[in-house]
Amino acid sequence: MNSLRIARTVVVKHSIEGIRTLRHSLSLLEHMKKYGSVTSFKFMRDPVNNERSGMAFVSYLHYEDAKAAIALREQSVKGLPESFDSIDVSAKT
Repeated sequence: MNSLRIARTVVVKHSIEGIRTLRHSLSLLEHMKKYGSVTSFKFMRDPVNNERSGMAFVSYLHYEDAKAAIALREQSVKGLPESFDSIDVSAKT
C-alpha cells in the first residue's frame, strides 16, 4: 500500500525588489508552471505594512510536480530584473 503523499506545496524565497509588477509576478508563476499543474500561487505579505515579505507558496496538483520543482533548489527566473532573478525553492515544512 502506498503512503499518502499530501505535501504538494513548495516555498519560493525571492528578492522583494525583483517582483514589483504584475509582469514580474507572472514571470515567476510561468517559471513554476514548467514543473507541473499549479493549483495555488500566493505571495506572503507583512501583516504590518502589507508589503510582500519575499516568500511565496506554490501548490501543485501532484506530489511529483512539487518534487520536480524542489529538485533544483536555486533557480534563475527569466523575466525578472537581472540582479534579482535568483530564487530558492524548498519544501513547505
